[in-house]
Amino acid sequence: MKKINFLGLVALFFILVSCVTNVPMNAEYFQKPSKVGVFVNVNDPQKFREGSQGLLDLAVTSGDKYQPLLDHVNKEIKFKNELIGIYSETLKTRGKEVVVIDEKFDPKTAEKFKGNKEESKKYYNYDMRYLKEKYGVDDVVFVNVNWGAMISYYSMVETGRAGYAYVSNRVISLKDNSLYFANDNPQTEIIKGKWNTAPDFENAKGRIEQAVKKAIDVERNVFK
Repeated sequence: MKKINFLGLVALFFILVSCVTNVPMNAEYFQKPSKVGVFVNVNDPQKFREGSQGLLDLAVTSGDKYQPLLDHVNKEIKFKNELIGIYSETLKTRGKEVVVIDEKFDPKTAEKFKGNKEESKKYYNYDMRYLKEKYGVDDVVFVNVNWGAMISYYSMVETGRAGYAYVSNRVISLKDNSLYFANDNPQTEIIKGKWNTAPDFENAKGRIEQAVKKAIDVERNVFK
């Protein structure tokens, strides 16, 4: 059976995610004062999958043999507060008042947005307007992070592994749930050699950590 080259799959991965519609920063956003909620949701690390035909499957799968690795990096790699600090300081320097929102976000239970829409605007698909009254903020920087291990497959055969981080950054007006800004920041770092070296998983952990670091470095400049 012919295996698909993993580097090719990674390249295709970036082509596919680049098709996600991004929204450039609204030119007027930083020209007016507002109180902004910074809501960073870092999910537990998971195993993600690239399928046999190179199609990206972002649905979370069970950890199975990768679960000990995922449990280990969940304890060892912490970066939520770093992201909160990056967004908070950047927004403050741009004249915004910042309120940190410490909640968990679950797309399975979150309410979908069903309000009125104007053709000239784009809207976030989940309704975040409840944050306006709850925290007294005008807008929210909602950042959702998926990370862990990306596994590529040909049929049922694993053909490669990579450390993986995907940062979804949305600036949402809580007046009508419209988007001031939307950016997706995916990063991978190929795991070469052995990955299952318990208990420390140094090789795989290092590549996951590097993918996270690359994503964070991009976020440092996302509002500049």
